[in-house]
Amino acid sequence: MEVNISDAEMVVMRVVWSLGQATVADVEAQVASRHDWSLPTIKTLLGRLVKKEMLSTEKEGRRFIYQATLSECDAIRLMSQELLDKVCQTKQGQLLGDMIDQAKLSETDVELLIEQLKAKKTDNDISCSCLEDSKSCQCQHVLLAG
Repeated sequence: MEVNISDAEMVVMRVVWSLGQATVADVEAQVASRHDWSLPTIKTLLGRLVKKEMLSTEKEGRRFIYQATLSECDAIRLMSQELLDKVCQTKQGQLLGDMIDQAKLSETDVELLIEQLKAKKTDNDISCSCLEDSKSCQCQHVLLAG
């Protein structure tokens, strides 16, 4: 499954994940103060997410209840893998380092990352994945000795 959603759709997904399930009115109440979105815009975003199979919908009386088809953690895992797949293998470590630098992390988060790095098996077969013929690749690869 691919998590190919826009920034606006991600805002809606975060509302649904936070509430567990949501109606159009619930989403509107959560985003109204931060975004200048009309009710039709919110309905369009919800409809797109249903089409993309990120949300399921169930009719309850005259309203629809929306639920995520994927947990937030699973979606983050998929988005992380999609991002790594877009980056040259030789630069994935740099990407992770940059993300760590930019992230707001608690002491517990840092301890978890340290444990994960200690347990991580290294791969000595990292090579350029930008082009089929990596000898003609012009990106500036920097492989640091581990």
